[in-house]
Amino acid sequence: MKTAIRTLLPLWRGHVNALGCFDAALSQQFFDALCTDYSQPHRAYHTLDHLVQIFNTLEQHAEKTRHPLRLAFAAWYHDVVYDPPAKDNEERSAARAESELKQMTADPQLPSQVAKLILATKSHHKGADDADGDLFLDIDYSILGSAPAAYQTYAAQIRREYAHLTDDQWRKGRGAFLKSASARTPTFRTALFENLYGPQARANMAAEMAALI
Repeated sequence: MKTAIRTLLPLWRGHVNALGCFDAALSQQFFDALCTDYSQPHRAYHTLDHLVQIFNTLEQHAEKTRHPLRLAFAAWYHDVVYDPPAKDNEERSAARAESELKQMTADPQLPSQVAKLILATKSHHKGADDADGDLFLDIDYSILGSAPAAYQTYAAQIRREYAHLTDDQWRKGRGAFLKSASARTPTFRTALFENLYGPQARANMAAEMAALI
């Protein structure tokens, strides 16, 4: 966790400064709260390491984005509320992002734009309302197209996050997600990510489905 915080803190400060907010105490308060929430003991995948991965991938594709600050704050807050049994994680995450961005004197339009993008993560296949949004959704989804060993680690981490489910409940719920997601071609919203990760994502999901049986 400490390594992730050392990576993330300068990013956070840069993003907050780009808002025009130079209230160091408020900035640190919000950063500390984010770190606390992303470090909750029930999390195994949706952690600070997930944020690091998101920002690394955003950096790789920075030249393709028109509104990088919107994507940055969507990344910071998109999983800040994560309670696996709940059905309103995205709504609560979006509300918190909007509230805290307003307190950091953001551009008047930015808080609602960030909140809207966070809400779009509730259903990746429906997409966002612009190319930047679709790129963000693909970055968040890109773990599906990772190398098989990394994918297996991710799948095991998600299972730990849903430890409240019995094995039968898990097989039913996870199987339904995998069947639906793997049936969609393309898997990703952008041609870039579909070309990079689409075939591997579908192979990974097929292998996980077979293991669930």
